[in-house]
Amino acid sequence: MQIRKASITDYTDALKLVKNTGCDVYAAPLLAKKSAVIAVSIEKIDNRAANILKQDAISCGADAAVSIEVSKFKKGLSNAVLFATAAQLEKIAKKLSLQPFGLKEAAVRLLSIQKSFFEKKRKWAYKNSFINLSKPAVMGIVNMDPNSFSGDGLTDPYKALEQALKFEEDGALIIDIGAESSRPGVKPIDAKTEIKRLIPALKKIKKKLKAPVSVDTYKYETAKAAIDEGADIINDIFSLKRGSGRLARLIADSKTGLILMHMKGVPKNMQKNPFYENCVSEVFEFLQERKTYAESFGIKSEFIAVDPGPGFGKTARHNFELVKNMGVFSSLGAVVGAVSRKRFVKETAGKDISSFAAANLLTVLFGADIIRVHDVKETANALKIMEALRTS
Repeated sequence: MQIRKASITDYTDALKLVKNTGCDVYAAPLLAKKSAVIAVSIEKIDNRAANILKQDAISCGADAAVSIEVSKFKKGLSNAVLFATAAQLEKIAKKLSLQPFGLKEAAVRLLSIQKSFFEKKRKWAYKNSFINLSKPAVMGIVNMDPNSFSGDGLTDPYKALEQALKFEEDGALIIDIGAESSRPGVKPIDAKTEIKRLIPALKKIKKKLKAPVSVDTYKYETAKAAIDEGADIINDIFSLKRGSGRLARLIADSKTGLILMHMKGVPKNMQKNPFYENCVSEVFEFLQERKTYAESFGIKSEFIAVDPGPGFGKTARHNFELVKNMGVFSSLGAVVGAVSRKRFVKETAGKDISSFAAANLLTVLFGADIIRVHDVKETANALKIMEALRTS
């Protein structure tokens, strides 16, 4: 008899492990649901609700960590963490759906989290198509701004086409083209300048490329010009805050895909002592609110991806915290991980391509569906190794 620790990182691993015992084919999924423990963070919960949550969790064989104020029956709000298997989470949600103090709404969110535990595939829609994210997708960056922080800014549309085609050949499933740098301290440019840099390259790329093209802009005028030339996705670092509703309506009407990114401040001042009480929580709350805003204009949920924005108004510690918690944002949609060639990576591990590829890979490992990168070939090759491990 051999006894050893089993490795389970997700439902697929649990199911494979259970099936390996030779158990009944119908029982295997039910047993796998009882395997991995899911931790659910609940913030600003009414203390009365937290008390009910604790009792219902225990009654289902799970447990919850709550504030000491809850046990003292003090009024107010606090934080809680629920620990439960997928099967237990379903039972707890059913109980909470009958309770007051906001727990009915909480039950809906818990069921959403429980459902995501079993999801094997995710699709990100754009126009009349979609990107299959059952495997991580690489987004290759084409910069048409000579002031690009990564030093790869282009001015020749033919060079941009050449780079885009090379990226597609190397494994990029999406090409992201931008014409305004967002590096720390940079001054913004007007829409006319941005369009002049962007559109000639976009025209050439759309004619030759099979992959969908994302345009990195927050300006209505630029987005309109890009969409008119066939852009499939708008990547907005300001999350529709600069469009006065016009940009959101444009995206909804054209059925263009959308990336909502978090940034604290603006590029000119975002790195001047950024502060958060709880970085992950505040970024999640922001992106959740911006997604709700986008949906209010008719942009469907499946067309929206979110980017926590490492490097945009964050310290190195904040950036690593966000990378480690990429999976937290998956309930909001497809998650974009964008750490490529960022300062915190260079300061931690140097400027070698191996450092950049490692950072990109870890972003996926912690839950990103799409990685926006400069080093496409190296990252795509590293992902092949990771996928081989995932399916082994």
